[in-house]
Amino acid sequence: MLQTLLTGFIGGVCAWFVTDYIAKPLQRFFELRREVNRCLVFYGNVGARLTVGKDGTRQTLDLSPEEDARLAQAQATFRDLAGQMRAFANVDVLASQIVKLWGYDANKISTALVGYSNEITAYGPG
Repeated sequence: MLQTLLTGFIGGVCAWFVTDYIAKPLQRFFELRREVNRCLVFYGNVGARLTVGKDGTRQTLDLSPEEDARLAQAQATFRDLAGQMRAFANVDVLASQIVKLWGYDANKISTALVGYSNEITAYGPG
């Protein structure tokens, strides 16, 4: 009887560990991935504030207040997603290692999103 109770307790602890430290973070990663893809499509047609030529020349573009607000919102959204992805990579280490085995590097994704949020304001080689 005691062995059965002990086995059940150990099984419960193992199930809790797998659920809280692996399954939930993995689900959160795929929700984040889904949100990144949705935002890439949603903000895919946002206008830039300037254009940069191949020779480095810059030309400022006039945006309406609505377009400028949407661009600022896009920057903030991608920066926020980058922060969430970086938090996943640095806090949910075990789940992060699992998704890395599947070919996703949350730190690289985060860095790319920060770069994109910085470059979205300009048309050109960047």
